[in-house]
Amino acid sequence: MILIGRNVSPFVRRTSTIMNLLDIDFEQRMLATVDAGPEITKFNPIGRVPSLILDDGKILIDSGAIIDFLVETYDSDRDLLPSVGERRRAILQTTALAHAVMEKGVAASYEKTRRAKEKICRKWLAHLETQAQQGLLELEKTAASKSSWLHGCTITVADVTVICAFDYIFARNPILIEDSNLEALASLSERGNRIEAFIETAPKM
Repeated sequence: MILIGRNVSPFVRRTSTIMNLLDIDFEQRMLATVDAGPEITKFNPIGRVPSLILDDGKILIDSGAIIDFLVETYDSDRDLLPSVGERRRAILQTTALAHAVMEKGVAASYEKTRRAKEKICRKWLAHLETQAQQGLLELEKTAASKSSWLHGCTITVADVTVICAFDYIFARNPILIEDSNLEALASLSERGNRIEAFIETAPKM
C-alpha cells in the first residue's frame, strides 16, 4: 500500500500512526498540497491528503474513510475501535472533536502563512483560533478524567487523533496551548510520543 501525504498534516499523521500501530507494511510518498497539487489530484480530485492506494490499485481518500478500512481489515480484535456499542460511540465522539480541532488549526495556519500580511483577516483568524482552543479545552476535560488512555486501558483511534491534533496546534500555534493550561493533554501527548508508532511519524515542521 502507498500512503500519499506528509506527516506535517495531522490528518496524514493520524493515518500513518494507525498503520504503524497495526504493523502494516506501506510506502509513504511525502507529497505536500502546497507544492505538489497536480500530483495529489491524481489520487484525490480535491487535492487533499491523505489518500491510500491499496494493493489492488483502488484508492481511498480522507483519513476517516482510510482508518475505517484499516481497522475493519487489520484490527481483528477491534482494539482501536470497537465494531458496536457505547464505547465505540464515545471513541467516535472524541475523535470527531479532535478532528474538528485539526481542521480549525490547519485553517488558522493557512490564514497566517498563505496570505500576504496585509490581507490576513484578523477577525476570521481569531474566530478559527477560538474554535480550536474551545475544542482543546473540551478534550482536556476528557483527558483529565482518565487515568490511562481516553477510553479504557488500551490506545484507540481517539487517542491517536487527539495526540496528533494537540501536537499540530503546539507546533503551529503554541500560544493556544500555553494560554489554556492543558496539562492532561500534554501528558497524553508525552505518553503517546514515547511509542514507536508515533516516533516514526513525528513531523518535521
